Amino acid sequence: MKTTRSFVLSSFLFSALLLQSVTAVAQKAKKPQKLDKRKYDIEIRETTTEGKKYEKDIFEFTAKEIISDYFEMKLKTPTMHYKTLKDSTFTDDGEEAKYYKLSASEKSAKGDENYQLELIINGKEITGTIKLMKGEAVKKSWEFEGSQNN
Repeated sequence: MKTTRSFVLSSFLFSALLLQSVTAVAQKAKKPQKLDKRKYDIEIRETTTEGKKYEKDIFEFTAKEIISDYFEMKLKTPTMHYKTLKDSTFTDDGEEAKYYKLSASEKSAKGDENYQLELIINGKEITGTIKLMKGEAVKKSWEFEGSQNN
């Protein structure tokens, strides 16, 4: 009788552990993708000077940075370190999509100015602004929009 109870108890514990392991693996498989290694084709233009045309660029995301040729050539800062303000999931036409709100701040090459970036990724679309600040004053600003690069 004790042997039967031990066997039943052991079987129950083994089954519970197996179920927990399978559930953990299934949840890990559904873990949402982060921005690391994503690329976005964007068009960016300066908004503080009228008549400026959009220029094409690519924003490449790593785990903590946005890399852009435009940043390096025009803003003289090769990357911007971002932080995630909002990260959520929604359904768009029956497909699961992500919504991110990010911000970044980097010192300019001069050191007394600061770049502030705010962007939103909504599904595969990206929009945002960059401001060059000196103290509380906006010296220059840019806007950009684009979509995820396949």
